[in-house]
Amino acid sequence: MICRRALLLLILTALCLSCISQAHASINCDLCGKAISGPYYKLSDGRIICQDCRESIAVCDQCGQLTTSVINVDGRNYCSSCYAKLERCGLCGKPISGNFMYYPALNLKVCDKCEREKPKCERCGVPTNSPIKLGNAILCGRCAATIERCHSCGEPLLKDYSFFEGNEALKYCLECTRKYPRCDDCGAPSGPYGTALDDGRYLCPECRKVALFEPGLVASIKARVEGFLEGSMGMKITHEISFSLKDKNFLKTKAKNIHGDLNGLFYRKGEAYFIYVLYGLREKDLISVLAHEMAHAWQSEKCSEKLALEDTEGFAQWVAFKALYSYDNGDFAQLMLKADNIYSKGLVKMLAIEKTSGPKGVFDYITSGEP
Repeated sequence: MICRRALLLLILTALCLSCISQAHASINCDLCGKAISGPYYKLSDGRIICQDCRESIAVCDQCGQLTTSVINVDGRNYCSSCYAKLERCGLCGKPISGNFMYYPALNLKVCDKCEREKPKCERCGVPTNSPIKLGNAILCGRCAATIERCHSCGEPLLKDYSFFEGNEALKYCLECTRKYPRCDDCGAPSGPYGTALDDGRYLCPECRKVALFEPGLVASIKARVEGFLEGSMGMKITHEISFSLKDKNFLKTKAKNIHGDLNGLFYRKGEAYFIYVLYGLREKDLISVLAHEMAHAWQSEKCSEKLALEDTEGFAQWVAFKALYSYDNGDFAQLMLKADNIYSKGLVKMLAIEKTSGPKGVFDYITSGEP
């Protein structure tokens, strides 16, 4: 029969808990080697220690077991087994024993000390060991390799940005959008290397590269637009039209009561027809402007002078819309629909008529008032 004292010893040993018992004279402490004559304790690894040694070793704060190889981390004691299982900070590599920050997108755990003291990326907010300075921004290596920059000043785009004419390839920071005069061709900030024209307009470097100032270059585009109007739209203009490049101030003076930005102007004096176009426009601008103003010249021959302004301008925009698509500038043509003015409203109206009655319906409406 198992005695009560032996049964208690077996139970406590199974629980890997220190057991107090009366030892036989043959039991020695596995730490100090002395014979145990009184209470003793049994460690989880099977070693037996005396009362004096028990008082000299620590308890693991993780598993609660007695340990002779205590490792202290941030004021907490760990046995070697629990210490080996501690997760490590992804920045300093030290064991994490307390609070930490987890960045799931990177599967990165950062100890509380590194979270407080390491520099943080201004784009993603993650602390980093190797900050990179780009312009005025501090970035981590990941963001420095992938971040886009302002097309004007070159600063990293940390927050909101703007783009123009639907061209997301060229992005501009809000500071440049606020600071620099807008390009009169594309609307983007003209930037530190923009060009100021003598009539007060500005061109950004991209638009300045392709802007047309020579009458000879404009003449070839005019011939193409005339061919499109006659060949594709059936719009032959019998009057001789005098074309000339002018500056912004001339167009404003000639337009008199017409408000807003003017890129071109059709002007009739008796039987003399004139079309004035701004110099410094891009090819796609010229296609649109020439088609629009030549449509007004055609209207002057074919339509009543009592047409509503929305119909007059809407038809001219519709012709320009068609011309742009004909010359592979459909994206630019779509921008005409996004404006909030009488031109875009008239264009939407003409496109609606075309959808139900075809191009002939548009011409029937503009010449007779009935689609």
